[in-house]
This record gives sequence, C-alpha cells and structure tokens, in this order.
Amino acid sequence: MKRTALVAFLLLTLFSSYGLGQVLFLHGWLGDSSNWRECRRVMIAPPYSIDPEDIYAPSFSNGVSLVDWTVNIASYIDSLPEDSELTVVAHSFAGTSTLFLLVVARHVEEGDLVPWALRLVDRDPGLSSIVNALLSLPDTDIFVRAASRVKQAFLYHPALGGGCYACSACGEVPVPLVCDEALRDMCILQTGKGLIFSAADIASLTVPVVDIYGTHAWCLGPCLGASDTDGSVSISDQRLFLSGKDYHEIDGGAVCHADFILNIHHAAEDLVKIVFAKKESLASVR
Repeated sequence: MKRTALVAFLLLTLFSSYGLGQVLFLHGWLGDSSNWRECRRVMIAPPYSIDPEDIYAPSFSNGVSLVDWTVNIASYIDSLPEDSELTVVAHSFAGTSTLFLLVVARHVEEGDLVPWALRLVDRDPGLSSIVNALLSLPDTDIFVRAASRVKQAFLYHPALGGGCYACSACGEVPVPLVCDEALRDMCILQTGKGLIFSAADIASLTVPVVDIYGTHAWCLGPCLGASDTDGSVSISDQRLFLSGKDYHEIDGGAVCHADFILNIHHAAEDLVKIVFAKKESLASVR
C-alpha cells in the first residue's frame, strides 16, 4: 500500500463485511467510462478476479446540473435488475451526485422532500436553481428505487465544492465554453454543501459511505501551486468534516485528480486496495 494511507485502509475494513456485490464505477466531470480502464484491469486480474460481467462503467452526459447528473445515475441504476447489490465507486462530481442521491432518496421516502427543499432555499437563496430543478422532476421515486440497490458507496476525491476552478470560471463574467451547469452547481455547493449535506442527513444515512479525499503537492490542474489540493479540488471542497455511523472521511493518500483520470497505475491500484480492504485487518489491530 505504498500510497494508500494505513489509517484509511484500517478504517475501510469496517465496510468490507457488507460484501462487494456488483461494482458500479461512476466518472466525473469531463470524464467517461474509459477513466476506469485501469481499475477494471486490476479488479479482473488476480488476486481479486472479479467477473467482468459484475463491473459496470457507464458514460454519462457532461456539463449537466447536479440534479440532472443524479437523475442520470438513478436512471441507470433503475435499469439494472431489481436484485442488484451495488458497490458504487464515484469520482469527482459523480461522488457529489451519489451522496445527493442517497440524501434525496431518504427525504422522498419519508415524505418531506418539499419542505426540506424549501428550507434549503430559505437558508440560502443561492440553492434555488438546484431546488427548483429537483422539485420539478416528474418521478422523484426513482431516487428511492436506485438507492435501494446501493449497498455501499466510495466517493473518490468528490467535488463537494467548486475547488479552485468552478467559481472562477462561472463568476460574474463566465468563461465561454468552460462554465456549464455542472461547474455552476459546484460553485453553488461551495457555500451550500453544509445545508444540502447537513450533519442530520449524514447521520441518517443507512448505506455505508466513505469519502476518500486526497492531496498531492504540485498536481497538474487549475489548483497547480496551491497547497492541500489534489490538483483540481481542494481538501476543504472534498470533505464535509463530518462523521457518522455510516459515513467516514479518510485520507486516501497522495494521488492527483489527473493521475486517476489518465489511468495512472498506482492510482487505480490504491483505490482498488481500499475497496477490497478486509475486515480481519481491523480486527487484528484492535
């Protein structure tokens, strides 16, 4: 585990008791299914030897809003067999969308989606575009159906805020061909994530979720030269700084955002080691 933090490895063993099931890889902004090529190769090979038929890596539209991105994920999961038991590994903005899916699903299931969403706008009017898009959906039950098939989720360098890029690109003078709905919502989340992903909602998660954040000095990307980033997203925008029975944030080691997207071998290898962590490892150190 040359780059994966030992603490991360030991903590994540807690979640291995749930089993792996099928693996669903979700790419982030500007990505596609090819981002997972190296991870897939590592998982299919020994010692993991996962059946390729149990590994899904769809490509989704880029540049869409948080709500649309989440709906696309939910629709894909809803198309899978009802008995699917998914281990979701979601990178960057897909990590944000996966967590949003789980939070929204709970509010839909409890029947308080509308008052919850309106309270968000009352506390931060900047969230109105996200809330309006959510409340205009014709079928919010799709969130519940999708969430019921998620067994556990790993958020890998999630873009829970705008990092070094979104707000500068989507400021008062948006950068043409760069600022899109995804970046706009990343910027909104920079101040609104604490409301959408509140301590109460995180404490109410019933699916094990691990936020794997990371930093690497001098990574290529818009954060180049800034400390405490992975090259594209700062540590503060990768984390909620919360913990709960089914939510933990851990240091995944020195891996750049770009390393993973470009299928650098060690990035894939380290992530797979985390996902396959064995509960016996934690028991042995206790």
